[in-house]
Amino acid sequence: MTIPIAFVVNNFDVGGLEKVVLGLLRRLDPARFRPFAVCVDGPGRLFADVPLPRERVLVLDKSKARKIGPFSFDPAVLTTMARFFFANGIRVVHAHNLAPLVLGGLAARLVFPRPKVVYSEHNQIYSASDAHVSRFRHYVKLADRVIAVSYDLERTLARRIGLRDGVSVVHNGIDGKRFTRNPSAIAKIRAELGVAEDEFLVGTAVVISKQKGLVHLLGAAERVVRADPKVRFVIAGDGPLRAELEEKARVSGLGDKVRFLGYRSDIPDLVSALDTYVLPSLWEGLPLALLEGLAIGVPLVATTVGGNPEVIVPGENGYLVPPKDEGALADAILRVKAGGPAFAHEVRERGRSRFERAFSEEAMTRAHESLYDAVLQG
Repeated sequence: MTIPIAFVVNNFDVGGLEKVVLGLLRRLDPARFRPFAVCVDGPGRLFADVPLPRERVLVLDKSKARKIGPFSFDPAVLTTMARFFFANGIRVVHAHNLAPLVLGGLAARLVFPRPKVVYSEHNQIYSASDAHVSRFRHYVKLADRVIAVSYDLERTLARRIGLRDGVSVVHNGIDGKRFTRNPSAIAKIRAELGVAEDEFLVGTAVVISKQKGLVHLLGAAERVVRADPKVRFVIAGDGPLRAELEEKARVSGLGDKVRFLGYRSDIPDLVSALDTYVLPSLWEGLPLALLEGLAIGVPLVATTVGGNPEVIVPGENGYLVPPKDEGALADAILRVKAGGPAFAHEVRERGRSRFERAFSEEAMTRAHESLYDAVLQG
């Protein structure tokens, strides 16, 4: 008999958390597990990618809910979710981030027999205020098991909320078949971007938000371009800070040395065309963007936050720098360039091997399946 599992998310908007859940929905062994999905705040832009028949998906609307404390509660949302759990015999509720935990955890308590509740913490605890941490400490009691997506996140949960028992580390993973180096696309992408053969292309593909630290990438870019005008930068993605950062790049005199590309559907090809993938985040759990660069085999430069040091081995597949340190970021980019084709080749060989061992979607899914089994037996 298959085990029905309900994945509870805010929605399927564009982000790493949502892509992780989509990967689990695709990869869970259908002979053992029957996945369902619950969106507590509308469908989101990636909803069409949900690989489930619509009768296995529940989309709720919090817009009319009453605000109680930090969350919007609507009794109708809880009862509708509870009925969905009961009607489908849900045995595990897997909530991703805090609001889905609160709503999914409370709804689970309206069902008999009560489903087990698993909670995945992706990165919210890093930026949480003291008041938020206090609430977090209370609401996490709704979970029978907590998943941290990196060892650093596990340590942070212990330090900030005293959570030491019942935590398992499961690294995020991505689809290795999709994220492979595409040599045939490299010349096409670089020509589209106007990058000459002798120029060095640095890039990133992220949601353009404060978390990603892109203001410091622009500061580093100024230093790099002064030292070596043959270096170009591209930033793919959209987000709340895009217009502000575009204006900063303009007034900084970077001109055509930095291009904002907006949303791209060809991220694997774009990353294949890069000479260095950079991620200057201020905080992270375990960013999929870094795993994409690792899988494709591009040298990586990232900050020493969250799970980044669990992905990058300095000198082997890239370099790590302190967050907000624009000088160190610039130096690391120039160091990759100085390594030349020999270093790039070594990174491709080592990076792909490291990805397949630890960060593939398949490895992530098998680890989750083992955890679900353990929770149900506990």
